[in-house]
Amino acid sequence: MIRKQKLNTNWSSLSSVLFESLPENLQEDQKEWLTYHWGLVVGTQIAAVSVVEKITRKTVYISLQDSKWLQALEGLKKKIIQELNSRAGKQLIEKIKLTT
Repeated sequence: MIRKQKLNTNWSSLSSVLFESLPENLQEDQKEWLTYHWGLVVGTQIAAVSVVEKITRKTVYISLQDSKWLQALEGLKKKIIQELNSRAGKQLIEKIKLTT
């Protein structure tokens, strides 16, 4: 009699495993990844007026062209963080710091 084994349901996604395998000093690669996904998450209009400056210790620094965007993005921070972390497959980001 052949028994079927159940697959382990605790497996990580491929993107999660790949991200965790990268050394911490690859900040520039994370910045490139984040810049690409930032545009997809926030849309073309906001991406056109914002720049991912850097990512350090789970904080993303975003520079905005105009201060009028500060208030608009403040209310969206949680949603943006959730979406970016979902795309990364792990908790890559905890905070977003907005500057002009």
